[in-house]
Amino acid sequence: MSKSGRTEDDYHMDTAKYMVTEPGKLPYDSRLTEDTFVPDNYVPKKEKIQFVEIHKKPTNTESNSYETDLLDHEWQQKWFKDNGDLNIRIKVRKTDEDETKILEQLKKYREDLGNFHRSDEYRRATDLMMEKHREETRLFHKRNKIRDALKNKTLTSISLDDAKKLGWVIENDPKYKIYNSTKRPDLKYVYPNEVQELWTGEKKPISNNCNKKPISNKSIWIGNTTVITPNNSKKGGKIHKYSKAKKSKKAKKTKRAKKSKKAKKTKKAK
Repeated sequence: MSKSGRTEDDYHMDTAKYMVTEPGKLPYDSRLTEDTFVPDNYVPKKEKIQFVEIHKKPTNTESNSYETDLLDHEWQQKWFKDNGDLNIRIKVRKTDEDETKILEQLKKYREDLGNFHRSDEYRRATDLMMEKHREETRLFHKRNKIRDALKNKTLTSISLDDAKKLGWVIENDPKYKIYNSTKRPDLKYVYPNEVQELWTGEKKPISNNCNKKPISNKSIWIGNTTVITPNNSKKGGKIHKYSKAKKSKKAKKTKRAKKSKKAKKTKKAK
């Protein structure tokens, strides 16, 4: 017996007074989480009834969550068909007895939904959604690198797979298609399709920082995605050093020619 004079049997008999039910949680005894004092005339609060979230049928097949959204929609439609539409019952409820039945159905709905989300079918769809998200992240970083290469004029070629993923090849588009080279029939090329969205919502082709001309005017060969380093480009490296060396040789020749002319004039004067 406790200091308050209550026995263990009293404790068990009063358990219902302390039970708490919250959305998304299993019912629990509040006495296990906090020190409470409940009077004998205490009446537990009823769970607040909330409408069930409706999973609409997804229409964007390119969305990362398309598969999981579609499964949620189809499962919910089947559950409502077998057990009744919960939201309609919540809307038309009138008596306490109706609310009790609705609470029981809400509990069943949550348990069934949880079991479905733990099923192999839903887990496979979740794995596919995560893989799509990872691929989207990889494509985002690749696009940024290729944009920088276009601005710096260091992109020499792009793979057909990358061109399709980046939207440089669009079916039934007169411009963004694969072109055949007239001079070299074995080679093909595409035009970049890279734009930036302004704060006004207007979309403009990305421009070169030097001459402000749209980089989409320049064609790119189809092959492997290749970005050259500045040292191997026409603007630097050995070619740049070689041009400087040529100028210095020319200056030396001019200097020698002047010296020889000066020497000849001196001899004639003598």
